[in-house]
Amino acid sequence: MAAGSQYRMVIDDPSKIGLLTEDMKKLVIRGAAQTVNIQAVLTRKNAVKILKGEFTLRNSFTTGGINLHFDRADEDARSFGEVSSTVGAVRQYMERQEEGGIHADPGGGKLAIPTDEARGGDNKKPVPRSMYIKKVRRKMYEYNPAQRKGTPGSNLVAVAATAFKEGAFLKYGENIYRVTDFRSGGGDVEFDLEMVYFRQLSQTETKAHPWLEPAMRKPAADRQRIFNSQMNKLDR
Repeated sequence: MAAGSQYRMVIDDPSKIGLLTEDMKKLVIRGAAQTVNIQAVLTRKNAVKILKGEFTLRNSFTTGGINLHFDRADEDARSFGEVSSTVGAVRQYMERQEEGGIHADPGGGKLAIPTDEARGGDNKKPVPRSMYIKKVRRKMYEYNPAQRKGTPGSNLVAVAATAFKEGAFLKYGENIYRVTDFRSGGGDVEFDLEMVYFRQLSQTETKAHPWLEPAMRKPAADRQRIFNSQMNKLDR
């Protein structure tokens, strides 16, 4: 039987690989490795397209190489069992987008959820570094009437005045605010607050929005065609 015919036989029925010579087995296994690598590349490409089309992406991190990646199969594998290629995201929040689930504060406290104001007034923008919750907390005054003298109103005014003067933030109740304006005159005091972090929920629920599974469908359905194409190239 000619070598080309033997390759075709294995392409049609991979279980017959035992009928090939060792060199021919290596070639077929290489073709299988190339096939799953191509499938992984196509899956990642499809995933990026789905994420950009169906999700609100505030930066390139979600679709970047660090977060959304694939591991290549070894083309010099010794058996089909060693041929494996994976594609996916390294961040847990992408798994939660795929399958749905609960997001809770690791310490069991309230979640710090940034508002549009924290994003510069646009929900589609990322939170700038200057507004990261850790940095906000370092420049935050907390209104706590139980620890102050005077009336609750005068205490709040005093804390708001200090926060406005120093360009700091004000924790009022559970939420965190920026004091955007402070006015006094004629015995009256007024100030404006903009909420930058909402902190009244201990957890949120993410509804499932699959992005990886649909990205895999066509590459999975095309595996035989891809394998045949790779074997044709290797058999030349």
